[in-house]
Amino acid sequence: MTDYIKDIQFDLIVPGVKALTHKQALLNMAQQAADFLNISEKILYSRLMDKEEIASSTIGDGIAIPHLKMRRVRVPFTMMMTMGNDVHHETPDGKPVNIYSLLISPAEDGPLHLRRLSRISRLLRNESLCQRLRDTQDRDVIQSLLIDPEGWTLAA
Repeated sequence: MTDYIKDIQFDLIVPGVKALTHKQALLNMAQQAADFLNISEKILYSRLMDKEEIASSTIGDGIAIPHLKMRRVRVPFTMMMTMGNDVHHETPDGKPVNIYSLLISPAEDGPLHLRRLSRISRLLRNESLCQRLRDTQDRDVIQSLLIDPEGWTLAA
């Protein structure tokens, strides 16, 4: 297992989401994650938007990694959401966003949260992996790609 995948387990994978705006994409993530984490969708969305006002979650190359630390969360949660369309939003390189990865950590996980965020960022810097993520709408294929992004091949 590659070092940057260590400590990252994608709890929820949602492929092919349609959203017209970055806010709609964040709302979709909040809805999906809130159900999974059994927390309020409104609180989660509000926290994501508050964080977005401070600093954009977009990192360029079509990728956004919104992340939060929350008291109500007891274990880390990681979500991968690929878009069925490009989401136009202010990005460092002007490219539309089509891959989102949400990280939510317990409030007390300070350095661990940063380590998880760094590993997700490194994982998504793999251009070949990102292109494969964009090219599929199959949850199982995405899961396989995320488990072994460098050695995965599609068997016919």
